[in-house]
Amino acid sequence: TGQRQRENAALQRDAMSDKRRVFLLANMTPAQKRALAVLVVAGGVGVGHKLRNMVLGAQAVQKQLTKEMTHGKPPGARRINKIAVNRQFLNRLITILKICMPSPFSKEALLVLVQGLLLVSRTLLTDLISRVEGWSGSSLIALQFESFAHSLMSFALMGIPAAVVNAGLKFMQKQIEMAFQSRLTTHLHKMYCSNRAYYAASTLGGMMNPDQRITEDVEKFCFSVSDLYAHTLKPLLDVILFTRSLSKNMGYRGQFGLYVYYMVVAYILKAMSPPMAQMTAMETALSGSFRAAHVRLVSHAEEIAFNDPPGGPAEQLILNQHLKRMLKYSRMSAFQRFIQQIADNFFVKYFATVTALLVYAAPVYFKDPALRGTQGELTNNYIRSMRLLQNTSRGVGDLILVYKRVAGLASHTSRVSELLEQVTALSAEDAEHRELFNRNVSHTKMGGIAGSVASSGDRNVDVSEAPPTPKRLHGPHISFYRLALDSPDGQPLFRELTFEVVPGRSVMLMGPNGCGKSSLFRVLAGLWPLQTGEVTTPAKHQLFYLSQRPYLVAGTLRDQLLYPFPPRAVWGSASAKERKFFEQAACDGPSPPAVISGELDARLEQCLRAVDLQYLLARGAGWEQVQPWQETLSGGEKQRLAMARLLYHQPQYAVLDECTSAVSADGEFKLYEACERSGITFLSIAHRPALKRFHDVIIHFDANLAKSGRGWWAETLQHEHRSQQNAAASQIPSQLPIYAPHPAADARAPTQNGSHAPPQQPSSTKQQDAHASSSANGGVGGGAAAWAQGG
Repeated sequence: TGQRQRENAALQRDAMSDKRRVFLLANMTPAQKRALAVLVVAGGVGVGHKLRNMVLGAQAVQKQLTKEMTHGKPPGARRINKIAVNRQFLNRLITILKICMPSPFSKEALLVLVQGLLLVSRTLLTDLISRVEGWSGSSLIALQFESFAHSLMSFALMGIPAAVVNAGLKFMQKQIEMAFQSRLTTHLHKMYCSNRAYYAASTLGGMMNPDQRITEDVEKFCFSVSDLYAHTLKPLLDVILFTRSLSKNMGYRGQFGLYVYYMVVAYILKAMSPPMAQMTAMETALSGSFRAAHVRLVSHAEEIAFNDPPGGPAEQLILNQHLKRMLKYSRMSAFQRFIQQIADNFFVKYFATVTALLVYAAPVYFKDPALRGTQGELTNNYIRSMRLLQNTSRGVGDLILVYKRVAGLASHTSRVSELLEQVTALSAEDAEHRELFNRNVSHTKMGGIAGSVASSGDRNVDVSEAPPTPKRLHGPHISFYRLALDSPDGQPLFRELTFEVVPGRSVMLMGPNGCGKSSLFRVLAGLWPLQTGEVTTPAKHQLFYLSQRPYLVAGTLRDQLLYPFPPRAVWGSASAKERKFFEQAACDGPSPPAVISGELDARLEQCLRAVDLQYLLARGAGWEQVQPWQETLSGGEKQRLAMARLLYHQPQYAVLDECTSAVSADGEFKLYEACERSGITFLSIAHRPALKRFHDVIIHFDANLAKSGRGWWAETLQHEHRSQQNAAASQIPSQLPIYAPHPAADARAPTQNGSHAPPQQPSSTKQQDAHASSSANGGVGGGAAAWAQGG
């Protein structure tokens, strides 16, 4: 009784409060009411103006952040263009969808068709369920419990297919997303890994953050397009089918008023909408920049740690700057989306419900009371009509708000389309990527080489003949003819470089840092464009390059030696089509071993023993062990493992760029000795004089083009222990002009102690064992004679 009394007292207080509020309004004069209305409207206008200024301020901050991000990009990097839902977006989307869904009979097309059938089924089931709900309501109000029980049974039975269809819709959406991602990523991989596009993208500045764009951007695009399909087709079907069902109860005229309301709301919301596509694209770009900063820290962790402090705190400031920039832009975007969502929720959700109720109530209100029907019929019609109206309103609202999804899709479409365009351009460029090199690497556009040769002023330089046009040839051996090369910053490196490397006669490059040794190797490999002169190379599988930083593939110990063959796990899972593509791309070179045999493992073990790494087999689980090799092995072990890889493949020529710099002197001597026994001819860069023993010619780069006119000179070595090995090679005539002598040399060549002696073979065995060397005869003719004698 006490509880009931307290409830009654509370109800009385609420009633009195309502009366006071009504009384206050009722006692106000018309002038006061107008003044109150003016105050409310003015306050609303003031708040709206304030919010508008805040939104404009947020957009100004975002523009400034965009400028800061694009300020430090390479000269050739593309700036972020304005993104909008226009014809360009439509054309780009169609182009990408043709890749994702290549034909109407593809697997992807079948998945889209099944998804469409499920969406139609869901709409039809919703219509049936609304009828059962109306049946249940009218039976309960009419106290027809038997009919009510039947309606409940029907509702429960319909829930089974409805649950299957709803789960199937999400499942099929994920299947479409993964199918599109597989097709699009495979297409990108094919182009990205052809024509060294990956090198041009990362090293020559052809693309910003390619790793993030190929992984995250493609994934976001595929999710957006599959989500848009489900959230566009379903509301459209709902509107069409539910409009037809509602016409039986309320006709088309009332529904027309509802659609007019939504058209007006769509126009208002579109005018209020911030640049969603631009914001999404910039947020993705800032996120990629933040990720790239962390990747750079991981890649150079050791170099930074050596100088920490203050290396660590400096990197912390860099990372925090990227983080602050990304979060600041995201906060501005979140604020604009917050304002937009307030308008969306009010006009599309709440006020739309009011409009739907008016649309339903108006025909009932104006209908003749005698024709309105019984209470049960009204209840049935109300429940069913309101269920259909709610679904129709939700469908129209989703169609109105679909511009948000389209804007997000436009941003992802723009990034993926630019990725496709850039990767396609890189894969279709010339093999040297000359235009990209000129734009992003070389500040001088590789110009002025002929002029610098003509103005060198050196008497030994014959400028009567113009430098030859760049030309790459294929032949039985490596040769360079009249090469000229400038560094990317325009510094002349060398001119008229001419020499060849024939089987059995190795050549060694020596000189200070920055004189052009590694640049020459890049030109030889085609990583840098040929500026002038001719380069001749043998077949690709007869050349093997080893750099100072060896690459260790993710895989087993056996895979390290078999590389550049794919790891066995990868090769085993590859399809016949993929294997055929690899074999064609290998330029008729050898194929990966068909089976892992004892003979193969024995040969690999011999290679490990030759480089003193046989203990790796005992340290782990044999050949099948998988380790983080980059972290597990020391610098010297990595280089020796790369040399073991060279011994296994046993090419005719090996191009070695300080590939044993981390190995001890005696270990380095043993590595070269093992390669020499295998019949491999070297073109190597090295600094230790002991390695001269394994070479026949030394090309010295002096980094002094102004003084010498060429920037290089040649030295021919004579070794008694190599004379028999080179007997056959000496019969090969040289077809090229020969080296320039040292600019300070005269008719006599310097000996080891700095004195001058006549050009002759070393006279003592001691000098031979110490790798005694003598230059070619002083003049150009003397150098030619020495080279002709040596082959």
